[in-house]
Amino acid sequence: MEIRIRKAEKRYAGALARLLKQVGAVHGEGRPDIYERRPSKYDEKAALELVGSGVGILVAEEGGEIRGELIYKIMNREGDGFYRPRKWLYIDDLCVDEGARGRGIAHALEAEAERIAAAEGCDAVELNCWAFNTRATAFYESAGFTRQKSQYEKILKK
Repeated sequence: MEIRIRKAEKRYAGALARLLKQVGAVHGEGRPDIYERRPSKYDEKAALELVGSGVGILVAEEGGEIRGELIYKIMNREGDGFYRPRKWLYIDDLCVDEGARGRGIAHALEAEAERIAAAEGCDAVELNCWAFNTRATAFYESAGFTRQKSQYEKILKK
């Protein structure tokens, strides 16, 4: 089936909420010390507000159904004598519906994010990924991403 990538519209709020709940479940299972097991952050109303917020949201349609989403922001940093000025596209969220994984949807969404980044004059595409999310890590590496830095923690309360 053909995968079509488009900017999210308000009519996709229900599908977006469904996908964001899947993202929340992955985080809740992977880090229950940080995230709720059954997060309720994104219901359809919250997803509708997100679509209207001005943040970049792409959806992937396959067979007439929304099967994936990618949320992004264009970031700018002025030079300050230490950091060089730069512009990049930051992927805040990427999800493919559990029943539609392995069919190229994530690659199609990420490729569109790269196209947008290039059109906006960005230097790079960046994102964060939790260490527990090995499926996502494998995807990003297969898409050509490399590790930029590592963040460490020492949990004091168990």
